[in-house]
Amino acid sequence: MFKYILAATDGSDHANKAVDLASDLAAKYDATLMLLHILPHGHLTGDLRRFAESEHLSSRPNPLPMSEEPTEEHISLAVARLEPTEEEEDSVHYVFEILGERILQQAQRIAKGKGIKDLRTKITDGEPVDKILACAEKEKADLIVLGSRGLGDLKGLLMGSVSHKVCHLSTCSCVTVK
Repeated sequence: MFKYILAATDGSDHANKAVDLASDLAAKYDATLMLLHILPHGHLTGDLRRFAESEHLSSRPNPLPMSEEPTEEHISLAVARLEPTEEEEDSVHYVFEILGERILQQAQRIAKGKGIKDLRTKITDGEPVDKILACAEKEKADLIVLGSRGLGDLKGLLMGSVSHKVCHLSTCSCVTVK
């Protein structure tokens, strides 16, 4: 029934549930599973800040190597640097890239745990709705699976969620997960 499933993830609880469902479906139908993450823009939201703190990330391009155990001083320095000055604007993008990689690693663990044979990942930058739809069209996806609510803020409630827009504009089937 499904040959290619696209699961968009931002690391939120709903997105992780969506990856879980997409992985189940891909395993059942022996489908290709594409895990997609779109880098956010602007400042770190509360959820992303907490994720960055838990991952011991700095907004500078030289975070503590993964092999070293961070000290309280490392953590407090990293947290203090999560909101860059104007000169450090590229540093926020760097943190978003590292967070995106970690989010996709987490999604890959979910998918691999379900026994997915053909697993692909992609990180991209831009407007989430446009990027999800473009990826689905390019890859000829049969199904898009995404969380009903992500890490968005009040803007999502006022202007409509990404999941709602994707479902409305997509030419393939969509599943939103709570």
